[in-house]
Amino acid sequence: MRTNTELFDLSGQVAIVTGGAYGLGVQMAYALGEAGANLVIAARKVDKCKEAAAKMEKELNIKVVPARLDLTIPEEIDALFDLVKQEYGKVDILVNNSGVVLTDPIFKFPLDKWHQVIDTNLTGLWLMCQKAGSMMSRQGYGRIINISSITGLVGQSAEFVLSPPYTASKSAVIGLTRDLAVKWAKKNITVNALIPGWFGSDMGDMNRAVHEKLNEYYIPMGRFGGDDELKSALLFLASPGASYITGHALTVDGGLVAQ
Repeated sequence: MRTNTELFDLSGQVAIVTGGAYGLGVQMAYALGEAGANLVIAARKVDKCKEAAAKMEKELNIKVVPARLDLTIPEEIDALFDLVKQEYGKVDILVNNSGVVLTDPIFKFPLDKWHQVIDTNLTGLWLMCQKAGSMMSRQGYGRIINISSITGLVGQSAEFVLSPPYTASKSAVIGLTRDLAVKWAKKNITVNALIPGWFGSDMGDMNRAVHEKLNEYYIPMGRFGGDDELKSALLFLASPGASYITGHALTVDGGLVAQ
């Protein structure tokens, strides 16, 4: 029987975190790095990735490789995995965190914005799963965690979220997660979804009145998630300790979807 320390130790493992240079991605990258994993953090803003990588290497004493990644460009996804093979030769954990929210009035929502959100949040995520799953199946081990949203589980008032393609993409991510979990279960690859509720970094430009209304009427705990309240859930799903959990959608939302 393994000890708790062994079940949550990621020493020697390699983790990719998309969008890992800012927002919730930083929480998740730190969770994995603090457990011993070496990292690749990838995003469109490569300068931010370089800054975050240097900081994490200094603080956590691990290797962190920054990378440019636009999920709407398949060639950049291919280049990312070429870099991973070159730097590490394997990948044990993939955290699909990158995403985009574009808003517009419902009846005038432009088709090009719809495609941009779907291409990033769903198609790009699928291509990342496909590439990582191929490597993981050959090595006989893997953990894939797809970051969805509570908007993928429940409808949202237009005053809170005015982006139909975002809602559609996050719901589809949960369905894709369950399908891949079943298909890859015998390959020792677990595929799960992590579903954050309202965290401060998600809606930095939200006005205070709307923020307070969410806390008072919609979030049972009466507050947004904090700057370290996603880490333990992410670490659990990424760890050897979650070896018999796959196809699950884990909410971290202060009780919102329990209502």
